[in-house]
Amino acid sequence: MFIEQRIYTANPGKLPAWLQLYEAEAAPVSARHMGPLIGFFTTEFGPLNKAVFFRGYDDIDDRARGMAAREADPGWTAFRQKSAALGALREQEAKLLKTTAFSPIQKAGQPFTRRIGGTTMIVDHRTYDFHPGKANAWIEAYEKLALPGQTKHLGQLLLFAVTECGPINQAVFMWAYESLGDRDRRRTAMAADPGWGEFLKATAGLGALKQQTNMILKPTSFSPIR
Repeated sequence: MFIEQRIYTANPGKLPAWLQLYEAEAAPVSARHMGPLIGFFTTEFGPLNKAVFFRGYDDIDDRARGMAAREADPGWTAFRQKSAALGALREQEAKLLKTTAFSPIQKAGQPFTRRIGGTTMIVDHRTYDFHPGKANAWIEAYEKLALPGQTKHLGQLLLFAVTECGPINQAVFMWAYESLGDRDRRRTAMAADPGWGEFLKATAGLGALKQQTNMILKPTSFSPIR
């Protein structure tokens, strides 16, 4: 399936008002016309004042049809006018992702089932940049050697995808935890697992990774993943 990831950067102090407007006016219009909303988050650590959200499409041409229908909706015009008046947004970024075979999300509109405990959530959003031609070998090793141990020790894998449009040669994946403390304890246990050492040894010679970045996200009140 295809997933559109959008990252909107707001001017400091402006994001809460924009999110309130989006939830009240843009979300209902988008739900009428666009692919299903997968998750909607704000950044807790990493670059701040950002909204990060995802929509899913089983047929990517549905996106073009939905965009055209939404543009013709008076509710969308009203939202865009009010958003512009807020002066909240400073920057917008879009990527088109394709899910891997082992990604938990495989279908647009797939309901989210929470498998971590507690009632709160933080999401570790990771973007790995690869040297050209190196991504597939690293991802194959990850699925075979790293994923079993991570599934045992870490929180809940939400998504694993590669970029189709936008900056290519990237993998984007997300793990959910109850809290930052939960994340720290689980990652400490994973690092001590011999299987993790085997994965690091197997991938060291690939020379695949160029850069790794992460953001810690918090779901909004209207995010399906929360």
